Amino acid sequence: MGRRVWPPSGWAGRVAQSGIRACAVLVGCLVASAGCNGRGQIELTSLAYHAIDPPAARFARIGLDRCYWYTDEEGQVCVAMESERSSLFGRLARFSFQLSLVLERPPAGRARNYSVAKRELRAAARLGPAESRFVSVSGIVALYREEGARLRGNFRLQALRQVNRMLGGWGQPSRYLILGRFEAVHDEERGRRIAAATEARGWERQSPPTARPSSQPATRAAGR
Repeated sequence: MGRRVWPPSGWAGRVAQSGIRACAVLVGCLVASAGCNGRGQIELTSLAYHAIDPPAARFARIGLDRCYWYTDEEGQVCVAMESERSSLFGRLARFSFQLSLVLERPPAGRARNYSVAKRELRAAARLGPAESRFVSVSGIVALYREEGARLRGNFRLQALRQVNRMLGGWGQPSRYLILGRFEAVHDEERGRRIAAATEARGWERQSPPTARPSSQPATRAAGR
């Protein structure tokens, strides 16, 4: 018979098995955290045509750690998401990204498409003291109802980005393409906190018009 290599016996075996159990618990916690907080991903690229480099002609990808939805006092469905990345260099190199969508009422059925104009999206990106703001121009958002009071969605839209100047004020707007997908859990308190941050410092949305942009039922993705 060959020599037994795994699992090891004696003290080494107990240590190895303890390590495996610890890893399993850690993975379980990470999965549970993602399930409780939602998740998503954003891709964006500059649509400036006067230069290729800078900025580079490629998409930046941002993973979203938390994504929530709720309905506000006017019956609108609000989706708010964020990502935070700490740095070994401290607060001066800390990165955060927050995005909120305010749309018409939630889907009456299983899914719905929403047209995007100037008030639907607000986003803020911060890297240390530097800050950028995004405001939607046009595009489309699709929402799908899922089990467990969740909303799944994706969007494709154009937005204007402005960068905060170190000496005060905001730079000239530049046009960006933003693609995103997400799965949001229902949490009004956390969602409102993120949405408020995207509208802070003069970036508030205007009151909803009486005639809202048209919307229509979305085609549900195959197999979902």
